[in-house]
Amino acid sequence: MKKKTKMILVALVFSTVLSILAVFGIVKWMFSSQYNSNGVSHYLVVTIDESKPREYIGDLDGYQIYMERFNIDETNFRNVHAKNVSVKEAIEKNLVSIKEWKKYAYIIKKSGDYEILKYDNYEIACAPKVCIIRPLSK
Repeated sequence: MKKKTKMILVALVFSTVLSILAVFGIVKWMFSSQYNSNGVSHYLVVTIDESKPREYIGDLDGYQIYMERFNIDETNFRNVHAKNVSVKEAIEKNLVSIKEWKKYAYIIKKSGDYEILKYDNYEIACAPKVCIIRPLSK
């Protein structure tokens, strides 16, 4: 084989390998921007019910998790198989984490002892050892 042909072949193989790696990298990035390593979405699907009082959901990462003004039975995460994962199940089985909630919040604000994690249509107010999932405050 001529030297020029070898160079073209090496460049073609190299660019093919780089292209394949880029595609896998993009797919991995797209997956991780929506789902955590447990295959559960970073964001809740919520159903607001103003008549619901504050309810204890469970413990997560050393925090007591409460939910208020949401229908708990209809508030869930989605998994990679497009199935609902109840918020209680996700917390009981440690499928989500406080660290993840903080990482993927759209806005994080401080309000006294609380750190408010804001999302599209809900927020999570985290104080030392307590988190409250609730509709967006005004």
